[in-house]
Amino acid sequence: MSNELSRCQFLAGATAFALGSAVFGLPRRAFADDAQAGSAIVILHTNDVHCAVGEADEKGATPLGYSALASYVADRKGVFGDGNVTLVDAGDAVQGNVMGTLTQGQALVDIMNATGYDYVIPGNHEFDYGMPQFNHLVGSANATYLSCNFTDKRPEVPTLMFAPYAIQDYPLADGGNARVAFVGVTTPATLTASSPKSFWRSDDDHTCVYGFCEDDTGAALAAAVQNAVDQARAAGADYVVLLAHLGQDGSPDIWRSDALAKRCRGIDVIIDGHSHQEYVQVKQDAEGKNVIITQTGTQFSSVGQVVINPDSGTISASTPAFEATLLREARKSGDPAYVQEATFGRDASVQDAINKKVADVEAQTGTVIGKSEVDLYAFEDDDYTWAVRAHETNLGDFVCDAYLYYATNAGVMADIAFVNGGGVRANLNRGNVTKGDLINVNPFNNQLCYTSVSGQDLLDALELSASSLPESNGDFLQVSEGLEFVIRTDIDSPVLRSGSTFVGIDDAKERRVRRAKLHGKTIDPQAAYTLVCHSYYLVEGGGSYSMLCKNPVTLLGLDNDALMEYVQLNLRGVIGQEYAGAAGQGRIATQVGPDPDPDTDPDPKPKPEPEQPEPQPPANDVSDPKPLAPTGDDGALKAASAAVAAAAAVGAAAFATTHAETEDERA
Repeated sequence: MSNELSRCQFLAGATAFALGSAVFGLPRRAFADDAQAGSAIVILHTNDVHCAVGEADEKGATPLGYSALASYVADRKGVFGDGNVTLVDAGDAVQGNVMGTLTQGQALVDIMNATGYDYVIPGNHEFDYGMPQFNHLVGSANATYLSCNFTDKRPEVPTLMFAPYAIQDYPLADGGNARVAFVGVTTPATLTASSPKSFWRSDDDHTCVYGFCEDDTGAALAAAVQNAVDQARAAGADYVVLLAHLGQDGSPDIWRSDALAKRCRGIDVIIDGHSHQEYVQVKQDAEGKNVIITQTGTQFSSVGQVVINPDSGTISASTPAFEATLLREARKSGDPAYVQEATFGRDASVQDAINKKVADVEAQTGTVIGKSEVDLYAFEDDDYTWAVRAHETNLGDFVCDAYLYYATNAGVMADIAFVNGGGVRANLNRGNVTKGDLINVNPFNNQLCYTSVSGQDLLDALELSASSLPESNGDFLQVSEGLEFVIRTDIDSPVLRSGSTFVGIDDAKERRVRRAKLHGKTIDPQAAYTLVCHSYYLVEGGGSYSMLCKNPVTLLGLDNDALMEYVQLNLRGVIGQEYAGAAGQGRIATQVGPDPDPDTDPDPKPKPEPEQPEPQPPANDVSDPKPLAPTGDDGALKAASAAVAAAAAVGAAAFATTHAETEDERA
């Protein structure tokens, strides 16, 4: 049995839920509304919104946003009934741009309260402002937080920070109720994918006092989820929906949502997040029964819909990928996905709340500090797929150069600067550059610092950075000027991990990173180099870069302050043509196949050419002929960086599930 439904299979399987036309990506009469009204359970879901609240962008397009979502929720409640529609979020809502940074996430919680979320789970970035602020945000939220694996390890017996699940009753047309359990789970990679400092006992005691059921095999996470599912079933749940911030591409294999589905039983739907992909998949659980896994991308590129129909015993899920369009952001008119906003409009009260928050931000960050002659890219041309997490980009070059020169301006003779691709969050477009624009590029307010590292540790860090390619990864390193190297992408990574934690390099395997040079000189494993980066890596060991935090650090300023100073002081207010070209300056190249052996002679050897007499100038030629320009390679690294990020997977599926297993389902 195929694990994912094709377009044709989807359309054939969706005939029971005939979809009407879509305007602004919204179905007018979705899922045979008239037939199902009063019976079906509708779950609308978002994930990885990352502060994309829905204000107009620089191109004049109005993204989807919370006000359009609120209007659609109201429409669904008008069709199915207030008690049959639930709105949920699968994490990473409060961090990602200047609005989150300036308010430490509070503005986003306020907007989500106005939108009317029912259940949410913490993603890894909910912890970025520290545990006290996280607790404050939870306390101010109207939605119920759930997690079956977020634990406080200080008691003798670790205790859960939130309820593992919640059961909601939905009224049916016959007067009965259907019971749906929502179970929450957050990736154990949060311990390194957010600020590790958030989970320490104190700055002086780096003991981790919180956990997410992490281990080397994924068994602890699966056991926590299975325990919560079993409890929910025992409490009378007819259906179980797992709200998961786990992801797939770029996530540790043992903690991926599809891997978890195979290890558990009793889950009907997994509403996923974390990897910023859009998909609807059909996978099998530990007993061979079908499970839907669905995710809606990032930054409100779409909203998903799950429909459970107890009358027919069917479950369906959709995202905007196919003709089962649910929600799609309004993009520029040349985009084939562009659709005019109509029909459902925007909820006025939610839009008013958004406008007030946006005005507050602009009042603080609207000052123009320079201009750019070029577009600098965090995304691929589709304005959706992360480029900066998969290959060198001109924006990555710019950010690292800014860090390096920020240290130089402070009198530090630094050699190299790094930034993780996941820390670069927005394109920087040509034209005026404001303070807010640069905060959006580096919205996390990371503390920059510098330290001494060995050449071997630098090489190990680059190896870890390259380990996930061709999959994109938020811990892929962009690098500063002068550093050049090649990544061989066709061999297995030699990086050894325990869960998401770096353990070392398998010396029996070939390294992916080769020909690493700094200003033309090969990096010496025994030499010491001065590295500039943020404290997330150099102090906290975030992203598993523990090899970079062996020595004391000296603090500098904030990362986005470095960008501002670089534009104003070093670039004299103009980001110029030196940063033209989306692929950057050729610092990071990729290679398929082994290096050529320069000592290997061709076999068989070519016959020598017969000697020719040396040409003589004409007797009357009194000119001074110029020597021919050399045609050989001077040995410098000239390979251009190749984009290796694959477009995010998308899909949609609808299928019937019953609790009676058939032979076909076992096949």
